[in-house]
Amino acid sequence: MSMDVRKIQVTGGSSYMITLPKDWVESVGLRKNDPVNVQAQSDGSLSVYPSSPSPAGRSVKVIDVDGVNDTTLLYRELIGAYIAGHRSIMIVSSGRLSSTAVSTAGAFTQITIGLEITEEDDSSLTMNDLMDPAEMRPWKSLDRMKVLVRNMMSDVMEALGTGDLTRIESMGGRDQEVDRIDWLISRQVSIFQGDVALANKLGIDLIEMTRCYAASRIIERMGDHTVAMAKNTRILHKGRADPVVCRNISEIGMDLQELFLEAVGTLSTRDIVSANECIKRCEKAVDRVKDINRMALGLESDSAVAVTAIAGSVRRIIEYSIDLSELSINAAMY
Repeated sequence: MSMDVRKIQVTGGSSYMITLPKDWVESVGLRKNDPVNVQAQSDGSLSVYPSSPSPAGRSVKVIDVDGVNDTTLLYRELIGAYIAGHRSIMIVSSGRLSSTAVSTAGAFTQITIGLEITEEDDSSLTMNDLMDPAEMRPWKSLDRMKVLVRNMMSDVMEALGTGDLTRIESMGGRDQEVDRIDWLISRQVSIFQGDVALANKLGIDLIEMTRCYAASRIIERMGDHTVAMAKNTRILHKGRADPVVCRNISEIGMDLQELFLEAVGTLSTRDIVSANECIKRCEKAVDRVKDINRMALGLESDSAVAVTAIAGSVRRIIEYSIDLSELSINAAMY
């Protein structure tokens, strides 16, 4: 909808008024004498929105699978539709839905939060969001991500130091859990940004939501690097790497876990001094990555490559911890 300029009018000598665009009123289903909410914003603007969330606020996304032979593409389209916040996602075909499309949709609902297949026939399948918006508390979801990634880091470093690879056998499943929570947070941001009335009704601060989204993306990437470290830990122990080297890297990794927890902790406390100290410790920790790289010297080729890759992941996690601390400082200054 294009911007519409309206002039302020005076009624009764003491009240100011403007008329509302007809197209907007009809699009949100308002009628004469219906109440609307008017809220002043910090930038001096004014938000006007229906008292009740518009049912059109969360739409139905239809994906035509005719000609879509790439299962990966269909899967990515489903992820995109989910994150976009659509209430319903339909996959349709002019003929009979392929078994591949049906199985892809089924697999997708198994790893998403709140989405279920509610209708299905020969040529279409509908997935609906059954989650109550009132249950959408992004910061709680972020806390869950923090716990998952912290435990992943701890288990990788324990496996690296002790050689007990059973600790990292379920790493892929835990990483998938981190991904699905990250998708949920992204979805929540889309829903609340698209439905301001719902956000206000639930007391959701959209600026805070955006910060939560930024933190979620950072922690998800930390999880990816932790999975990469697990993969290279298996390579090291398969190649019978020097146990002293493995223990030394494990000790550095345990310190890394503490930095991660400190960085995430500053998000809730918004303690500028603590966040700044965390950044300083992270900057010093980067120097220890050089120690890991030096450990690769003299090792067999596969082991050397694995140690170098672990060093790279450790460095990225440290840098992401700095990003989280900087995000905390930015939030404290708001």
